[in-house]
Amino acid sequence: MRREEKTMHDDRIRSRPEEQGSALIIATLVAVILSLLGISYLMMAQTESTIAENERNGAMALYVAEAGGRLVVNWFNDPSAAGYLVPTSGQIDRTLRLIDDDNNPATQRVLQDGSGGLPRYKQGTNAIFDRPYRPGLQDAYIGVETGSTGVVSQAAQGPDLVVTQAFLDTLNNTLFPNFPSSTLRAKITRIEIYSPPILNLGGQNQRMGIATVKIIGGVLLYPGTANERQIATRVVKAVVNEIPVPGPVGPLQSCATLNYTGDFKIHWGAGSSQGNASIPGTSQNNMDNKVNTGMPYALNDPFTYVNGAYTLAQWAADHDTKPLEDPWFKFIAGGTVSAATGIPAPNPADPQPWPFTAPGNEGTDHSNIFQNTVINCPTFDYAMWKSIAQTGDRNHFYYKYDTGGNFKLDGAGTSVSFVSATSGKGGLFFFDTVDSLPPNGLLYTDALSNLTPDIDIPSASGWNGVAGFVYLNSKTWASEGAGNTGSLQTIVPPGEPFDGSGFVNLDYPSGGGTSLTSTPKISNAAAKFKVFTDPSTGEVWCTDATTCTTASQVGSGVPVRDDNGLPFQDTVALNGVLYTSGAFSAKGNANYFGSLVAQQGVLDGGGTPGFYFDERLIKGQWPPKGLNIPRVIVTAWQTDL
Repeated sequence: MRREEKTMHDDRIRSRPEEQGSALIIATLVAVILSLLGISYLMMAQTESTIAENERNGAMALYVAEAGGRLVVNWFNDPSAAGYLVPTSGQIDRTLRLIDDDNNPATQRVLQDGSGGLPRYKQGTNAIFDRPYRPGLQDAYIGVETGSTGVVSQAAQGPDLVVTQAFLDTLNNTLFPNFPSSTLRAKITRIEIYSPPILNLGGQNQRMGIATVKIIGGVLLYPGTANERQIATRVVKAVVNEIPVPGPVGPLQSCATLNYTGDFKIHWGAGSSQGNASIPGTSQNNMDNKVNTGMPYALNDPFTYVNGAYTLAQWAADHDTKPLEDPWFKFIAGGTVSAATGIPAPNPADPQPWPFTAPGNEGTDHSNIFQNTVINCPTFDYAMWKSIAQTGDRNHFYYKYDTGGNFKLDGAGTSVSFVSATSGKGGLFFFDTVDSLPPNGLLYTDALSNLTPDIDIPSASGWNGVAGFVYLNSKTWASEGAGNTGSLQTIVPPGEPFDGSGFVNLDYPSGGGTSLTSTPKISNAAAKFKVFTDPSTGEVWCTDATTCTTASQVGSGVPVRDDNGLPFQDTVALNGVLYTSGAFSAKGNANYFGSLVAQQGVLDGGGTPGFYFDERLIKGQWPPKGLNIPRVIVTAWQTDL
């Protein structure tokens, strides 16, 4: 009989009924798990994609808002019709302005919409972003952010200015056409301008700027359709302030001593030195030839015209029709005044060496010279001006010192000279020290001084001058150029002198003046109606006028005090302000219009340069239009809103 034997192999391959189909279940389970993992990863990817899309949209809204903020700042800097996308008065809503008329924060703000004797901002003018934007309820930004009062009835009111939707559409179509696509548009959705931040300092409220600019940027899905909706919003605020030119008060200012042997060609303002001054002339006759006469001043008082029994008005009447060398010139020394040869002035102990005696002689009167009188020099903060120059804004130039007296723009690129960096250009220029640290205060002659080597511009350099503001850190600065060095600029003489007794009416040469050397005449008896139109800016100036606008100029028929003299055009090496933390050497005979300030003094260079003060520097009218220098800067940004 045959026996069958079982083996272990037979046991392994023999299937058990209860285990049939388990592999399919496991495979299905694994497939389900993998599917769930795949779905979760897809959901995570979709979430990440949505987050990225939201961040992109938010970033676009932010960039659009920042671009809008910079555009508005440009409206302040170039408010003319030639400025880029500057709105007119009809494209601005000025009827929402809320002001604190009683200076009591506990009371409700008042609406200034132009009705009921409550003027809107810049009532009656189209120059919305032009000056003054300063004292006076009409001309200051004193409104508030929309809806910030907490009063329900004022929820839609507050700002001094709100740009209309029609003009916003123009801006968006010009700046961001179909960006990023026709179905997804990034737009500026609101622009409003109101009061700057106000801080209480020492119990006094201080305005921390000119204005606050608020821009809302947004991203819209399906723009212009019934399904339009906004999917991203960002708010940007910028505090705007005037460029902080620290009040140069004269055409040539020495913050130390002054030595000057040539013709003393300081005009249209107060030349000064904090220390002793050596000026031309060894005798009265010599002084009459080299130092300008001017207005009669009160005894020992450089800030008051002659008064008392004999007044300025009487003096003007007595000298009617007489030419006047310089109605605005005076010189003030903190130390003593002496002639270039060292001979002391008459009455050496008196603040006024040549006092006025009525009725005076307009050709020999030197009562405009003062000594031993307190005089301050303007301060130009190194760190502040350096930071302004490094902002990267248009026409801001920062030059880092390289070698051999040359500089590199922003410390990179080609090394250039001062002449190459500035010739025929306008803007704000900052030339740094050797080690890029603040001037160490040493004398410019000290070997340890960190000022850069001398800048001495020869006549043959071809330098076409510079316009704007220049901050130098060279040991000395000088131009050996002639009177035709520079470029043709519009020159604005000062306004007619006046005091409580009246004003001195001046007759300017036809067309304003054929050159800087033109001499006005006293003309109190007759009106001198004249008009000048600036060929570069189109700005119109008049003398003895009742109306002086681009559209209309009407003579007054009688003498009227002119706040500015009649302008003209002439060639100057400087139109603006030049400050050097070193010394200035008086070389050559180039002309400068504006103000030159030398921290370490004025040296005798043997030349006869001419300095003509731009009175707009002390009247809140500088920088003027067309100078390519910002009128305002942004002092604070808020972007994470």
